[in-house]
Amino acid sequence: MERDIGKPLFDIFLLIVSASAFVAASALPNVDIPGDLSASFFPQFLSALVFILAIPCLIKDTRQWRSKRGAEPSSSATSPARGVAQWGFIIAALVAYIYTFERLGYIASTALFIFLCVMGLTVISGTWTTLSAPKKGLSVLFALIFSVVLAGCIFYVFTDLFQIPLPT
Repeated sequence: MERDIGKPLFDIFLLIVSASAFVAASALPNVDIPGDLSASFFPQFLSALVFILAIPCLIKDTRQWRSKRGAEPSSSATSPARGVAQWGFIIAALVAYIYTFERLGYIASTALFIFLCVMGLTVISGTWTTLSAPKKGLSVLFALIFSVVLAGCIFYVFTDLFQIPLPT
């Protein structure tokens, strides 16, 4: 059986890109912005976070790739058509998010985007069909709560901590 090296390679790609982004962000000019943070803080923070989180992914994916278990196809693996559908859905959701951002404001459009992504990917992945009716209802409720709370938290971080106004 053929082993897929795609996951470890993608993890290495993430490490390289995040390290490059960190270095590039350090070259940002110092601009007077509200708050105590520099313009390079947020890009450096995100790139460092991606770098740190990619390391355990690389270790896990490399171990799976090297083991015989990692070479066997998994029953939960997504088919290529399902993967294309998931990517297509995400791109369509991003386009819709861009068009609704100014009309609905940050919180509503972001909460809607997160909710659609969670529910859409659940349906496309096939997980939705395995759930019972009560679990489907709970899944929708938890996805709704998650999307509103996450959008609210991100809004708070930008407006209060970073003092960057977002449209409401």
